[in-house]
Amino acid sequence: MQSKVTAPKASTAPAPAATPSVAGLTALCNDAANHVAEARFALFAESLDTDGALDHLDQAILCLKRFAAQGRAMGLNGAKGQLRSAG
Repeated sequence: MQSKVTAPKASTAPAPAATPSVAGLTALCNDAANHVAEARFALFAESLDTDGALDHLDQAILCLKRFAAQGRAMGLNGAKGQLRSAG
């Protein structure tokens, strides 16, 4: 029996607001992680779904872009206004 990967859904994270909150950043990060997990599932499931995986990765990128924009709006990105890598 093959499992079917569903099409990606729109992000459930709130749209950027005038006063973003840490909870909003957490939701965006969670959504991005969920989309990456769904992409991995689509790639390693019995039936390879590259289109579905790419759609999920696109959604994850959009979540992370919103995350970065909200972080900048909150002044959380440092003096230069750029995100710093973890490594």
